[in-house]
Amino acid sequence: MKTRIIVNPMANKGGCGKRWPQIRAELEKHLGPIDDEDIALTCAPNHATKLARAAVEAGYRRLISVGGDGTFSEMMNGVISDDRPIAPDLVLAQLPGGTSNELSRSFGQLSLGEASKAIAMGHTRDIDVFRADAKGYAGGQVTRYGFVLAIVGAAATISWRAQRVPLLKRLGPISYVLMTAFTSLTYNPRNYRIRIDDEAERSLPMWSLMLCSFDGAGEGLMLAPGADPGDRKLDLIMVGDIGHWETLTKIVPNLGDGSYLAHPKVSRRHATRVTIDSDRMVRADVDGESIGQLPMSVTMLPFHFKVAVHRP
Repeated sequence: MKTRIIVNPMANKGGCGKRWPQIRAELEKHLGPIDDEDIALTCAPNHATKLARAAVEAGYRRLISVGGDGTFSEMMNGVISDDRPIAPDLVLAQLPGGTSNELSRSFGQLSLGEASKAIAMGHTRDIDVFRADAKGYAGGQVTRYGFVLAIVGAAATISWRAQRVPLLKRLGPISYVLMTAFTSLTYNPRNYRIRIDDEAERSLPMWSLMLCSFDGAGEGLMLAPGADPGDRKLDLIMVGDIGHWETLTKIVPNLGDGSYLAHPKVSRRHATRVTIDSDRMVRADVDGESIGQLPMSVTMLPFHFKVAVHRP
């Protein structure tokens, strides 16, 4: 299968670029020699999207993302048009090189060896894809395709704050710990208007809302234990009207094992379409990237992508 490798050298605070020779050597153990012309390095945000589109147009049908979930998400966005894959026989893969590698973690292939072996063996699993439409910071509509999660409210604010300060961004996962503590003590719940599937719109106060396809996200977070990334459903988790101290002591410490879901102000259910709005400015995030603000709609799409896995 004709394979294009898309490398984000800036992933994991530049660690991916430093490790690329080691990553390439491990991949070649399983796939054989790799031509330089089959390798493309990103040089700017969203460059992986353009590289992926060009690769498919050039006849490549297996695309390997070397980086984190953000790089994989960018690559995936490049091979979708009008809510459909631009080629029907694509296989996508992730070699874990980023801060967050949820795709690899979820399928038990976080080591370079296991991930490389998964690509070489040819086994695949289907994963869901959703579409998120939000109001961009410049005012126009922004559309983003996602595969891990879409979040609004406090969780999206944490992500935005952790990434916008250069010093914090260089700290990697620690930046999220710091911003989670700060946001927990300062962020107040907002009133939302939310419509789930074909149900009537409801008005609810919430601290945060998360739509998860995978069970985990980020570094060591277990947001939706047991979530199936291929069941064509999103796990909708709503953290309700909760105070600062309660958030810091009862929610945040329990995000690592999912036990926060037992809190009486946290609810979980399945959904395939969600529309959410607020009279206040509320940030929206897809797969770890801040895409804009509310209103936002999230819709599960009627197709799967095949991804390389060690065991089908």
